[in-house]
Amino acid sequence: MRIKPLGKYNYDDPERTLEMSMSIAPHYEGDQGDDGYKQTLSKWHLVMFALGNTIGAGVFALTGVAATYTGPALFLGFFLAGLVAMTTALVYAELASRIPVSGSAFAYIYSTFGELPAFIIGWNLNLRYGGCASALARGWTSYMTEFCLKLGWTLPTWLVAWELWGHECSLLTVLYLFFCTYFVTRGSQESNWCNIILTSAKVFSLILMIAVAFAYFDADNFKPFVREEYGVLGLLEGTSMLFFGYLGFDFVTTIAEEAKDPVKTLPASIRDSVIICMVLYMLVAISLYGMAPLTDFNPDTAMAEAFYSVGNNW
Repeated sequence: MRIKPLGKYNYDDPERTLEMSMSIAPHYEGDQGDDGYKQTLSKWHLVMFALGNTIGAGVFALTGVAATYTGPALFLGFFLAGLVAMTTALVYAELASRIPVSGSAFAYIYSTFGELPAFIIGWNLNLRYGGCASALARGWTSYMTEFCLKLGWTLPTWLVAWELWGHECSLLTVLYLFFCTYFVTRGSQESNWCNIILTSAKVFSLILMIAVAFAYFDADNFKPFVREEYGVLGLLEGTSMLFFGYLGFDFVTTIAEEAKDPVKTLPASIRDSVIICMVLYMLVAISLYGMAPLTDFNPDTAMAEAFYSVGNNW
Protein backbone atom coordinates (compact mmCIF):
# COMPACT_ATOMS: atom_id res chain seq x y z
CA MET A 1 0.00 0.00 0.00
CA ARG A 2 1.23 3.46 -0.84
CA ILE A 3 1.33 6.06 1.92
CA LYS A 4 1.42 9.82 1.65
CA PRO A 5 2.88 12.32 4.12
CA LEU A 6 0.32 14.28 6.08
CA GLY A 7 2.18 17.53 5.65
CA LYS A 8 3.40 19.66 8.53
CA TYR A 9 3.33 17.98 11.92
CA ASN A 10 0.93 19.64 14.34
CA TYR A 11 2.89 20.03 17.57
CA ASP A 12 -0.11 21.60 19.30
CA ASP A 13 -2.25 18.53 18.65
CA PRO A 14 -0.06 15.45 18.03
CA GLU A 15 -2.99 13.16 18.89
CA ARG A 16 -4.94 14.55 15.97
CA THR A 17 -1.97 14.05 13.65
CA LEU A 18 -1.72 10.39 14.61
CA GLU A 19 -5.48 9.94 14.19
CA MET A 20 -5.18 11.35 10.67
CA SER A 21 -2.36 8.93 9.96
CA MET A 22 -4.81 6.07 10.42
CA SER A 23 -6.27 7.03 7.07
CA ILE A 24 -3.17 5.66 5.33
CA ALA A 25 -3.65 2.19 6.83
CA PRO A 26 -5.26 -0.42 4.60
CA HIS A 27 -8.53 -2.07 5.57
CA TYR A 28 -7.64 -5.59 6.52
CA GLU A 29 -10.33 -7.95 5.39
CA GLY A 30 -9.96 -11.51 4.28
CA ASP A 31 -6.59 -13.19 3.71
CA GLN A 32 -5.00 -10.75 1.28
CA GLY A 33 -4.12 -7.07 1.61
CA ASP A 34 -4.50 -4.28 -0.92
CA ASP A 35 -1.00 -4.86 -2.32
CA GLY A 36 -1.38 -8.61 -2.68
CA TYR A 37 0.37 -9.54 0.56
CA LYS A 38 -1.00 -12.74 2.03
CA GLN A 39 -1.95 -12.20 5.66
CA THR A 40 -0.69 -15.47 7.10
CA LEU A 41 1.23 -14.40 10.21
CA SER A 42 -0.49 -14.75 13.59
CA LYS A 43 0.58 -13.09 16.82
CA TRP A 44 2.86 -15.96 17.81
CA HIS A 45 4.43 -16.04 14.35
CA LEU A 46 5.29 -12.37 14.88
CA VAL A 47 6.63 -13.12 18.36
CA MET A 48 8.89 -15.80 16.90
CA PHE A 49 10.12 -13.38 14.23
CA ALA A 50 10.86 -10.80 16.93
CA LEU A 51 12.68 -13.36 19.10
CA GLY A 52 14.59 -14.66 16.10
CA ASN A 53 15.82 -11.16 15.29
CA THR A 54 16.54 -10.29 18.93
CA ILE A 55 18.20 -13.35 20.46
CA GLY A 56 21.69 -13.55 19.04
CA ALA A 57 25.06 -11.91 19.56
CA GLY A 58 23.68 -9.78 22.38
CA VAL A 59 23.36 -12.73 24.73
CA PHE A 60 25.75 -15.29 23.23
CA ALA A 61 28.73 -13.07 22.42
CA LEU A 62 28.35 -9.88 24.48
CA THR A 63 27.50 -11.53 27.82
CA GLY A 64 31.15 -12.27 28.55
CA VAL A 65 32.27 -8.83 27.34
CA ALA A 66 29.72 -7.00 29.49
CA ALA A 67 30.56 -9.20 32.49
CA THR A 68 34.09 -7.77 32.55
CA TYR A 69 32.50 -4.45 33.58
CA THR A 70 29.44 -5.52 35.56
CA GLY A 71 30.81 -8.55 37.37
CA PRO A 72 28.14 -10.56 39.24
CA ALA A 73 25.66 -7.70 38.67
CA LEU A 74 25.35 -8.88 35.07
CA PHE A 75 21.71 -9.87 35.49
CA LEU A 76 20.95 -6.40 36.84
CA GLY A 77 22.51 -4.94 33.69
CA PHE A 78 20.17 -7.08 31.57
CA PHE A 79 17.24 -5.87 33.66
CA LEU A 80 18.11 -2.19 33.27
CA ALA A 81 18.75 -2.59 29.54
CA GLY A 82 15.42 -4.40 29.27
CA LEU A 83 13.56 -1.54 30.93
CA VAL A 84 15.05 0.92 28.43
CA ALA A 85 14.16 -1.43 25.57
CA MET A 86 10.60 -1.73 26.89
CA THR A 87 10.10 2.04 26.73
CA THR A 88 11.14 1.93 23.08
CA ALA A 89 8.94 -1.11 22.51
CA LEU A 90 5.89 0.69 23.90
CA VAL A 91 6.46 3.55 21.46
CA TYR A 92 6.67 1.09 18.56
CA ALA A 93 3.59 -0.73 19.83
CA GLU A 94 1.57 2.50 19.91
CA LEU A 95 2.64 3.52 16.41
CA ALA A 96 2.16 0.01 15.03
CA SER A 97 -1.43 -0.05 16.26
CA ARG A 98 -2.18 3.36 14.72
CA ILE A 99 -0.26 2.94 11.46
CA PRO A 100 -0.35 -0.81 10.68
CA VAL A 101 1.60 -0.68 7.42
CA SER A 102 4.96 -2.19 6.48
CA GLY A 103 7.96 0.09 6.78
CA SER A 104 8.63 0.36 10.51
CA ALA A 105 10.07 3.71 11.64
CA PHE A 106 10.41 4.89 8.03
CA ALA A 107 6.63 4.65 7.49
CA TYR A 108 5.86 6.34 10.80
CA ILE A 109 8.19 9.27 10.15
CA TYR A 110 7.12 9.58 6.51
CA SER A 111 3.43 9.77 7.40
CA THR A 112 3.90 12.38 10.13
CA PHE A 113 7.00 14.46 9.36
CA GLY A 114 7.47 14.07 5.61
CA GLU A 115 10.03 12.88 3.11
CA LEU A 116 13.38 14.30 4.26
CA PRO A 117 13.18 13.04 7.88
CA ALA A 118 11.96 9.69 6.56
CA PHE A 119 14.89 9.55 4.12
CA ILE A 120 17.34 10.06 7.00
CA ILE A 121 15.60 7.53 9.24
CA GLY A 122 15.41 5.01 6.40
CA TRP A 123 19.16 5.04 5.85
CA ASN A 124 19.71 5.01 9.60
CA LEU A 125 17.67 1.80 9.73
CA ASN A 126 19.77 0.31 6.94
CA LEU A 127 22.91 1.16 8.89
CA ARG A 128 21.53 -0.31 12.10
CA TYR A 129 20.27 -3.52 10.54
CA GLY A 130 23.55 -3.91 8.68
CA GLY A 131 25.56 -3.36 11.86
CA CYS A 132 23.44 -5.79 13.85
CA ALA A 133 23.56 -8.46 11.15
CA SER A 134 27.34 -8.21 10.75
CA ALA A 135 27.95 -8.32 14.52
CA LEU A 136 25.67 -11.33 14.93
CA ALA A 137 27.31 -13.15 12.02
CA ARG A 138 30.78 -12.40 13.43
CA GLY A 139 29.73 -13.66 16.86
CA TRP A 140 28.32 -16.83 15.30
CA THR A 141 31.62 -17.38 13.46
CA SER A 142 33.61 -17.11 16.70
CA TYR A 143 31.47 -19.71 18.42
CA MET A 144 31.47 -22.01 15.39
CA THR A 145 35.27 -21.84 15.24
CA GLU A 146 35.57 -22.57 18.96
CA PHE A 147 33.03 -25.41 18.67
CA CYS A 148 34.97 -27.02 15.84
CA LEU A 149 38.22 -26.77 17.83
CA LYS A 150 36.60 -28.60 20.75
CA LEU A 151 35.62 -31.37 18.33
CA GLY A 152 39.19 -31.57 17.07
CA TRP A 153 38.52 -29.84 13.76
CA THR A 154 40.71 -26.94 12.71
CA LEU A 155 39.04 -24.72 10.14
CA PRO A 156 41.35 -23.28 7.45
CA THR A 157 42.62 -19.77 8.03
CA TRP A 158 41.26 -18.51 4.70
CA LEU A 159 37.77 -19.47 5.88
CA VAL A 160 37.67 -17.93 9.37
CA ALA A 161 40.33 -15.21 9.53
CA TRP A 162 42.23 -13.42 6.80
CA GLU A 163 43.56 -9.89 6.60
CA LEU A 164 42.12 -7.27 4.27
CA TRP A 165 43.46 -3.70 4.35
CA GLY A 166 44.74 -4.21 7.87
CA HIS A 167 41.47 -5.67 9.22
CA GLU A 168 40.63 -9.27 10.07
CA CYS A 169 37.84 -10.65 7.88
CA SER A 170 35.98 -13.96 7.80
CA LEU A 171 34.57 -15.70 4.74
CA LEU A 172 32.48 -17.92 7.01
CA THR A 173 30.69 -14.81 8.28
CA VAL A 174 29.82 -13.78 4.72
CA LEU A 175 28.53 -17.28 3.92
CA TYR A 176 26.34 -17.18 7.00
CA LEU A 177 24.82 -13.86 5.87
CA PHE A 178 24.14 -15.29 2.40
CA PHE A 179 22.46 -18.29 4.01
CA CYS A 180 20.11 -16.09 6.05
CA THR A 181 19.42 -13.77 3.10
CA TYR A 182 18.41 -16.72 0.94
CA PHE A 183 15.67 -17.79 3.34
CA VAL A 184 14.44 -14.24 3.94
CA THR A 185 13.97 -13.66 0.22
CA ARG A 186 11.97 -16.86 -0.16
CA GLY A 187 8.90 -15.11 1.26
CA SER A 188 7.16 -14.87 4.62
CA GLN A 189 5.76 -18.41 4.61
CA GLU A 190 9.08 -20.10 3.83
CA SER A 191 11.19 -17.80 5.99
CA ASN A 192 8.60 -18.18 8.77
CA TRP A 193 9.19 -21.92 9.05
CA CYS A 194 12.94 -21.47 8.87
CA ASN A 195 12.73 -18.78 11.56
CA ILE A 196 10.56 -20.97 13.80
CA ILE A 197 13.08 -23.83 13.59
CA LEU A 198 16.14 -21.65 14.23
CA THR A 199 14.47 -19.54 16.94
CA SER A 200 13.15 -22.63 18.72
CA ALA A 201 16.67 -24.06 18.68
CA LYS A 202 18.08 -20.84 20.19
CA VAL A 203 15.42 -20.63 22.90
CA PHE A 204 15.80 -24.34 23.70
CA SER A 205 19.58 -23.97 23.96
CA LEU A 206 19.17 -21.04 26.36
CA ILE A 207 16.72 -22.99 28.53
CA LEU A 208 19.06 -26.01 28.51
CA MET A 209 22.01 -23.80 29.46
CA ILE A 210 20.02 -22.27 32.31
CA ALA A 211 18.96 -25.67 33.65
CA VAL A 212 22.49 -27.14 33.50
CA ALA A 213 24.13 -24.02 34.95
CA PHE A 214 21.78 -23.95 37.93
CA ALA A 215 22.92 -27.50 38.76
CA TYR A 216 26.37 -26.03 39.56
CA PHE A 217 25.09 -22.84 41.19
CA ASP A 218 27.31 -21.32 43.88
CA ALA A 219 26.10 -18.14 45.59
CA ASP A 220 29.66 -17.24 46.62
CA ASN A 221 30.38 -16.29 43.01
CA PHE A 222 28.25 -13.17 43.54
CA LYS A 223 30.63 -11.69 46.10
CA PRO A 224 31.44 -8.85 45.70
CA PHE A 225 28.28 -7.97 43.77
CA VAL A 226 29.89 -5.12 41.76
CA ARG A 227 33.45 -5.21 40.47
CA GLU A 228 35.56 -3.00 42.72
CA GLU A 229 37.75 -1.62 39.91
CA TYR A 230 34.73 -0.32 37.97
CA GLY A 231 32.00 0.20 40.55
CA VAL A 232 28.53 1.42 39.58
CA LEU A 233 29.88 3.12 36.45
CA GLY A 234 31.05 -0.29 35.26
CA LEU A 235 27.51 -1.58 35.70
CA LEU A 236 26.18 1.26 33.57
CA GLU A 237 28.81 0.70 30.90
CA GLY A 238 27.97 -2.99 30.77
CA THR A 239 24.26 -2.13 30.60
CA SER A 240 24.86 0.04 27.54
CA MET A 241 26.48 -2.95 25.83
CA LEU A 242 23.71 -5.33 26.83
CA PHE A 243 21.06 -3.06 25.30
CA PHE A 244 22.39 -4.30 21.97
CA GLY A 245 20.91 -7.68 22.91
CA TYR A 246 17.37 -6.30 22.78
CA LEU A 247 17.57 -4.80 19.31
CA GLY A 248 15.43 -6.63 16.78
CA PHE A 249 11.90 -6.61 18.21
CA ASP A 250 10.93 -3.82 15.82
CA PHE A 251 11.47 -6.13 12.84
CA VAL A 252 7.85 -7.26 12.99
CA THR A 253 6.73 -3.75 12.01
CA THR A 254 8.39 -4.25 8.62
CA ILE A 255 6.02 -7.13 7.83
CA ALA A 256 2.84 -5.54 9.15
CA GLU A 257 0.86 -6.08 5.96
CA GLU A 258 1.46 -9.83 6.14
CA ALA A 259 0.05 -10.08 9.67
CA LYS A 260 -3.45 -11.07 10.66
CA ASP A 261 -5.27 -8.24 12.44
CA PRO A 262 -2.07 -6.13 12.72
CA VAL A 263 -3.74 -3.43 14.83
CA LYS A 264 -3.88 -5.94 17.70
CA THR A 265 -1.20 -8.50 16.93
CA LEU A 266 1.71 -6.11 16.25
CA PRO A 267 1.67 -4.29 19.63
CA ALA A 268 1.13 -7.54 21.53
CA SER A 269 3.99 -9.32 19.75
CA ILE A 270 6.40 -6.42 20.35
CA ARG A 271 5.54 -6.29 24.06
CA ASP A 272 5.68 -10.05 24.59
CA SER A 273 8.98 -10.52 22.76
CA VAL A 274 10.76 -7.94 24.93
CA ILE A 275 9.38 -9.50 28.12
CA ILE A 276 10.41 -13.01 27.04
CA CYS A 277 13.92 -11.83 26.16
CA MET A 278 14.30 -9.97 29.45
CA VAL A 279 13.33 -13.04 31.49
CA LEU A 280 15.59 -15.38 29.48
CA TYR A 281 18.56 -13.02 29.58
CA MET A 282 18.33 -12.47 33.33
CA LEU A 283 18.07 -16.21 34.01
CA VAL A 284 21.08 -16.84 31.76
CA ALA A 285 23.12 -14.22 33.60
CA ILE A 286 22.17 -15.49 37.08
CA SER A 287 22.74 -19.16 36.27
CA LEU A 288 26.02 -18.69 34.39
CA TYR A 289 27.63 -16.44 36.97
CA GLY A 290 26.39 -18.73 39.70
CA MET A 291 28.14 -21.62 37.91
CA ALA A 292 31.46 -19.84 37.35
CA PRO A 293 32.74 -16.23 37.41
CA LEU A 294 32.61 -15.15 33.78
CA THR A 295 35.43 -12.66 34.35
CA ASP A 296 37.86 -15.61 34.58
CA PHE A 297 37.44 -16.48 30.90
CA ASN A 298 37.95 -15.06 27.43
CA PRO A 299 35.15 -12.45 27.06
CA ASP A 300 34.34 -13.54 23.49
CA THR A 301 33.66 -17.18 24.43
CA ALA A 302 32.99 -16.88 28.16
CA MET A 303 29.71 -18.79 28.06
CA ALA A 304 31.24 -21.89 26.48
CA GLU A 305 34.36 -21.80 28.66
CA ALA A 306 32.22 -21.51 31.81
CA PHE A 307 30.69 -24.89 31.02
CA TYR A 308 34.07 -26.42 30.22
CA SER A 309 35.34 -25.23 33.62
CA VAL A 310 32.84 -27.45 35.44
CA GLY A 311 33.41 -30.46 33.20
CA ASN A 312 30.54 -30.03 30.75
CA ASN A 313 32.41 -30.37 27.47
CA TRP A 314 29.27 -31.14 25.45
